[in-house]
Amino acid sequence: MSETNDAPRGEAAWKAAKQRIAEANEAAYARGREERAADAADAAGRRRLAERQSLKNLPKQPRPH
Repeated sequence: MSETNDAPRGEAAWKAAKQRIAEANEAAYARGREERAADAADAAGRRRLAERQSLKNLPKQPRPH
């Protein structure tokens, strides 16, 4: 009596493992892109705030009376 094993073997197992790795890599790349985008947005906000602060410190032009 032979038992059937549904687990892939040989090349099919290799392709399944390769597919799992590819999916994990893509998920990691997506997380990295999201994190970098959030970091870039935060940095841009800090730059805009710093620019506004520096513009407040400019000397006032004298007005003619």
